Amino acid sequence: MGGESVEVSEAFSFTGEKVLHNMAEDLNWAVGGEAGDGIDSTGKIFAQALSRAGRHVFTSKDFASRIRGGYTAYKIRTSVDRVQSVVDRLDILVALTQRTIDENLDELHADSAIIYDGERSWEAEIPEEMNAVDVPLKSLAEDAGGAIMRNIVALGAACEITGFNVEYLDEALEKRFGGKGSKIVENNKAAARAGQEYVQEHYDLDHLGYDLETTDNDYVLLNGNEAIGMGALAAGCRFYAGYPITPATSIMEYLTGRIEEYGGHVVQAEDELSAINMALGGARAGARSMTATSGAGIDLMTETFGLIATSETPLVITDVQRSGPSTGMPTKQEQGDLNMALYGGHGEVPRFVVAPTSIDECFWKTIEAFNLAEKYQTPVFLISDLAMSVTEQTFAPETFDMDAVEIDRGKLVDDDSVDEWLDEQGRFRAHAVTDDGVSPRAIPGTIDGAHMSTGLEHDELGRRTEDQDERVQQVDKRSRKVETAKEDENWEYREFGDEDADNLILSWGSNEGALAEALDYLEDDGIDVRVISVPYIFPRPDLTDEIEAADDVIVVECNATGQFADLIEHDVLTRVKRINKYTGVRFKADELAEQITEKLSEEVPAQ
Repeated sequence: MGGESVEVSEAFSFTGEKVLHNMAEDLNWAVGGEAGDGIDSTGKIFAQALSRAGRHVFTSKDFASRIRGGYTAYKIRTSVDRVQSVVDRLDILVALTQRTIDENLDELHADSAIIYDGERSWEAEIPEEMNAVDVPLKSLAEDAGGAIMRNIVALGAACEITGFNVEYLDEALEKRFGGKGSKIVENNKAAARAGQEYVQEHYDLDHLGYDLETTDNDYVLLNGNEAIGMGALAAGCRFYAGYPITPATSIMEYLTGRIEEYGGHVVQAEDELSAINMALGGARAGARSMTATSGAGIDLMTETFGLIATSETPLVITDVQRSGPSTGMPTKQEQGDLNMALYGGHGEVPRFVVAPTSIDECFWKTIEAFNLAEKYQTPVFLISDLAMSVTEQTFAPETFDMDAVEIDRGKLVDDDSVDEWLDEQGRFRAHAVTDDGVSPRAIPGTIDGAHMSTGLEHDELGRRTEDQDERVQQVDKRSRKVETAKEDENWEYREFGDEDADNLILSWGSNEGALAEALDYLEDDGIDVRVISVPYIFPRPDLTDEIEAADDVIVVECNATGQFADLIEHDVLTRVKRINKYTGVRFKADELAEQITEKLSEEVPAQ
């Protein structure tokens, strides 16, 4: 260990050995401190620099439910190969507080380097097995132009430790601070180089063996919420109404300023009930419309679910799940809203529930959600979660091929095709009973397409009725749309691993990446596993044959009650094993591999 000595806390008992897979290429870095310390922007700058250097990036965030104070961290896993999950290992830690070290101790290992500022009032307590890198972050930042740049100094120090050229930070700094003037940009560049030079002069860390490889690859770096927003624009969404709520707000932020370029509008409503009703109005006017929320916001929107379905209005409702119930833990991970998406609303509400399983799929499933909504004139629930919403990941640009985007507006009639849907008196039958359950749809301004729709039960013309026969016809018609979709759409699943394995793992949502990488650990232990990741919750693929062919079936999800496992057991009338996590933290690949191994040794629960 180079540099000055550092106090070692006797409270630490560092005994675990981390599995170090190609550390120079598979690097795990983190910065931590208190909310308000610029943790998120620091991590984002480093992630952008790594991606611009042709390295893959996968990030993870831990933040408190407050504006200032409370522990927060930004973690990056980077490699020249694709990375899809966080792992239980930290190689470089920028610690702005002692709690940062305490919170991450279990992930640190003997060769970890901890960057801290020894000139501050706290004395870092660092296990002696690790590399304490004391850098006067604040002083160096002040010399470069301001103490506010201390985190950039730390990034420069991290570049030196990892053998990563500090010049790769320049473009990320220009993107971040370019709008504030060239002097601010140059000061930040100077701060980064001050950190890099200080470590170079005062520490000899060659024994760590870092030399981050760069490539000429060009990657797109984005998170799940950005992918949903980008998918909405690609799908032709032209009206968004929402109310700020963690962690869904950034969808609205992404669309604001962008949707206007295509003639669209974003409206911030006074609450979630107003937001969904505004979005409903936009859809009734003919615009592809959307709202997004989380937690208690989806509860407030529930009243309108039935109106959307009964009036047969196409609308996409995004629920970015977080820990509940009630206010719960607003900034923590969970997949607890599945039953709400499936069954929320009074009466019987036909719907579709789509749950992207990866960040890139957030883009494509959003497009599909808009198509489903218009083809079948029914609400579509797009279910994401906090882990996917805030995680940045790198993708090749061709992943989001706009030329491959297909738009299907369903039975949208125009002035020329409206005639076949008029009754004998020339009135448009907006709720015509059809074999497939889907009626024609005319937007305002269509000649002879004038009609009314109501939340009250209605006849084919949309007029209120309590006639028993018409009631049954309309209920059956609306339900028949879902049955038609079951037959006509491809409700496929994603599969990886050994398709002939006796062990079957089922999952939904954001757990896919951790499962994909867990296979490497399981394979090292000689355990063959087949993984099926399901992006469609309702309708969902029939997994009876796959389950019957397996000796062991495990369902993985981030909730306490096993909501998806309940659906699987209902479908196949067979008990399954369950791995449930509801700590508020996403699955890690190595952690998940260990839990799968343990679960395989257990007996199947009794019927």
